[in-house]
Amino acid sequence: MATALESFSRDIAAKPQAEQAKAVKEAVDALPEDQKKAVAQALGVRLPEPDQTTSNKVWLIIIWCFAIVMMGAVLVLGISVFAAPVTGGTKPETILTVFTTVTAFLAGLFAPSPVAKNAGG
Repeated sequence: MATALESFSRDIAAKPQAEQAKAVKEAVDALPEDQKKAVAQALGVRLPEPDQTTSNKVWLIIIWCFAIVMMGAVLVLGISVFAAPVTGGTKPETILTVFTTVTAFLAGLFAPSPVAKNAGG
């Protein structure tokens, strides 16, 4: 006796090639969510690696955001040097912590990768 999978496979193989992908997609769409994940894992489905243009855009967004935060922290630190402390307000050390964290992050982008192969040999 043929299993449901064998029967499904024969039905798909009998269809024209243009309709096969649509039939398989509809069959997978009908599965419960956990079975969809199992099918995707079994097929080795994964997102493709982003191309260089996409990677560049993502890095520019990250660096711009951190640069804006750093400039904001510098501005607040500069103003707080001349302003009188407010009772119950944010302490300048908090902004200093934000500034040093962002600076360390941006500096870390220029550090060589510890897992990269040594170019010198």
